[in-house]
Amino acid sequence: MSKLGLPERWIDRVMSYVASTSFSIRINGKAYDNIRPSRGLRQGDPLLPYLFLLCAEGFSSMLAKAQDEGRVHGVVICRRAPCISHLLFADDSLLFCGANQEEVQVISDVLQTYAVASGQCINFEKSSVYFISNTTTEFREKIKETLGVREVERFDAYLGLPPLVG
Repeated sequence: MSKLGLPERWIDRVMSYVASTSFSIRINGKAYDNIRPSRGLRQGDPLLPYLFLLCAEGFSSMLAKAQDEGRVHGVVICRRAPCISHLLFADDSLLFCGANQEEVQVISDVLQTYAVASGQCINFEKSSVYFISNTTTEFREKIKETLGVREVERFDAYLGLPPLVG
């Protein structure tokens, strides 16, 4: 949050809310109170969507910085269109980069940094990679190994829409 330029006082307030969560429960009629969860907030907490947006902004900023520095090259869909290195929707992310070891390593480093900084775990079992047709089999294997994801031949639909057109 400090990297996003938020005031230290505000960060301290948010973190005290996250860290001060406690619960009181009954087990077999006996009350147990002041149970402090070790993983922070619970699902459904009204603060979660806002914290998630802050995390997503940090993730987006790291990817944009890598693109600005020329370490990642996204896709351009037509002449004079902006280069796109990532698209975020809710808790899904689509990342675009060149099919080379250097750019894939940058993406891997950003994902690791994000996971450590946010405390969120990236589910690589639910993650996949799609290659354009001229990517060699050797490169495909290296990239899948680096990222720890599986390859998909084609995407059927994303949110009911065709993800690849043309």
